[in-house]
Amino acid sequence: MSLRRIPTLAVAGVVAVVAASSALAGASGPAARNGVLAYTAVASALQVYSQGPEGEAARLVRSASVDLEPAASPDGRRVAFVSARDGNYEIYAANADGSGATRLTRNASDDFDPAWSPDSRRIAFSSGRTGNSEIYTMNADGSGLVRLTTSGGRDENPAWSPDGTRIAFWSDRDEDPDVYVMSADGTGTVALTANDDADGLPTWSPDGSRIAFTSDRDRQGDDEIFVMNVDGTAVVQLTNTGGAVEDWWPTWSPDGSRIAFVSDRAGDADIFVMNADGRGQSSATDDEAHDFTPSWTPDGRILFTSGRAANLGVEIAAPNGSGRRLVAASPRNEDSPAWSADGRHLAFVSDRSGEDRIYVASSTERGARVLVQAKGFRDADPAWSPDGRRLVFVRRDRYGSDFLYSVDADGTRLRFLLEARSLSSPDWSPDGRRIALALNGEIYVVNVDGRGRRLVSGAGSNSSPSWSPDGRFIVFASDRSGGEDDDFDSEIFVVPARGGPATQLTDNDEEDEWPDWSPDGRLIAFSRGDLSDLEASLYVMRIDGSRQQRVPVQVPAAMPSWQPLP
Repeated sequence: MSLRRIPTLAVAGVVAVVAASSALAGASGPAARNGVLAYTAVASALQVYSQGPEGEAARLVRSASVDLEPAASPDGRRVAFVSARDGNYEIYAANADGSGATRLTRNASDDFDPAWSPDSRRIAFSSGRTGNSEIYTMNADGSGLVRLTTSGGRDENPAWSPDGTRIAFWSDRDEDPDVYVMSADGTGTVALTANDDADGLPTWSPDGSRIAFTSDRDRQGDDEIFVMNVDGTAVVQLTNTGGAVEDWWPTWSPDGSRIAFVSDRAGDADIFVMNADGRGQSSATDDEAHDFTPSWTPDGRILFTSGRAANLGVEIAAPNGSGRRLVAASPRNEDSPAWSADGRHLAFVSDRSGEDRIYVASSTERGARVLVQAKGFRDADPAWSPDGRRLVFVRRDRYGSDFLYSVDADGTRLRFLLEARSLSSPDWSPDGRRIALALNGEIYVVNVDGRGRRLVSGAGSNSSPSWSPDGRFIVFASDRSGGEDDDFDSEIFVVPARGGPATQLTDNDEEDEWPDWSPDGRLIAFSRGDLSDLEASLYVMRIDGSRQQRVPVQVPAAMPSWQPLP
C-alpha cells in the first residue's frame, strides 16, 4: 500500500519523467540502456522528476501549479493547504473563502499534511527537511516551529485528538507502516497497530473514542477503511470492495455520524461518504478527474483536492455533492521537455510568469531559471545543440507569425534564424550542423544559421521531427495515411534525412504523435491518443515499428523526450 495515496499526476500540462525499461522488458535490454523519458502529462502536478533504473525518483522542478490537502480550521475561519506555487510544496493558510492566502513554511524541502489543533491555534504537519519525513507543529501564523519526531523513518499524516493532548500519525520506523499516538509535545509515543500489513492515515472521531484508518490487512491486495478504539483494540472493517479497488483517506464528520473517504471504485479517485458503521456508502463526487484528501468543515461540508480544473485545486461541496465550487487553485502549465545531450539539464516551457517562457532545470538541483525574456511573445519547443552550449526554439507573436531563434545555454547571444506563418518542433542534428523542423505542415532541414532550407517530407500534415542518433533518418508524425478507418489519424513515419520515400511505422485508429528516438538508436518513443481529451498514453517501439508497448504511466501523457545517459 502506498500511504501517501495522492496522485502524483490528474489534469493540467505537466513535465515529469518515467523509466521506460519496463515497457520493453523482453527487448534484449535496449530500453534499460536509454535512461528515462521526460514527458508532458495531463496531471495534477506540474513537476519534473528523474527516475533511475531501480525506480528511485528525484524531483527536479516543481512549478507554481498545485493546491492540495486542504484542512479547515475548527473555528471555521481558515483553511490550511499545501501548494507548490512558490517552487516546492509548502504549507499555506487562507480565509475560508480562499482569499488572503499566506505562506506559513519556507524551506527547500517539501512540507505537507497540515492538521489544525482543536483550538485553531497550531498546525501539525509533515516535512522532509531533515532528509526523511518527520512531524512538526507551528503556530497558525507559521511561527513557533517545534519538531516532534526523530525516528529516522517516515512519520506522516498527523491528526490531533479532539482534546488537543495527543497526535496520531503513521510511521514505518519499524519497517511496516503502523499507526502511532504521541503526546502533543512529541513524548510518550505508542504503537496502536503492529502487524506485517500497512496501516496508516489515521483520523480521530469527534468524541475521541475511536480512530479510523486505512489498511491492507484484509489480505485481498487492496486498501480498505477500518476503525479501532484509541488503544488499538476492537478493530472493525468498514469497507470491503475487494480486488483492485482502493478505499483510503477516511475523515470523520463533525458530529461523528459519518465518514468521508476516497475510493477508486468508479474508475478514478472520488469522494465517498458512509455512516460511521460503514453502511450507506454513496459518492459525493463523480467525474473524470481525481478527487481526494477530503476534510470536513465545521458546518458539515467537505473540502477536497480535485483535478477537475486546469490544475489541482481545492474545492468544497456538500456530502451529497451539491454546491460544489472551487476554493483555491493556481493555474499554471508546463510542457515540451527537452534533455541536454549530457542528460544534466532539462529545458521546458512554462507559463508560471504569466506568459509562455522557456526554463532550464538541473537534473540534480531544485529550481529552474528562465532562459530569455521577451514581452508580448510566447516561446515554445526548445531543443538543445549536441554540445549542450546552445538551444533553438520557436517564438510566436500576437499576429500569428512564428520565428526560429537560437540562444546560448546561459541565455545570452540570442540569434534570429528564420520566420514563417507556421513553425514548430525544431530538432538539432547529431552533428550540430542542421536543424529539422515542421514548417507549414512539411518537414524541412535547414542549416544552423537558418539558411539552406530543404524539403524532406511531402503529402499530408507533418510534425514533430526527431533525428536518429546517427543522423541518417528522421522520424515524424503525419496524417498522410488516413489510418485504419481512413479518417486521417496521425501516424508515425520515418524518412532518410537526405530525403526519399517515407516508411510508415504505426497504423491504428488513434493519434500517434511526438516521436522521439532513443539515445542508442534502437527504440522510438511516441504518444498515442488525444491529450486534450485525456486519452493520450506513452508508447515505445522498435525502429521498424514492431513491438509497440505502452509505457506504464498512470495518467494521460505525451511529448516524450529521452534522457541521454552520461
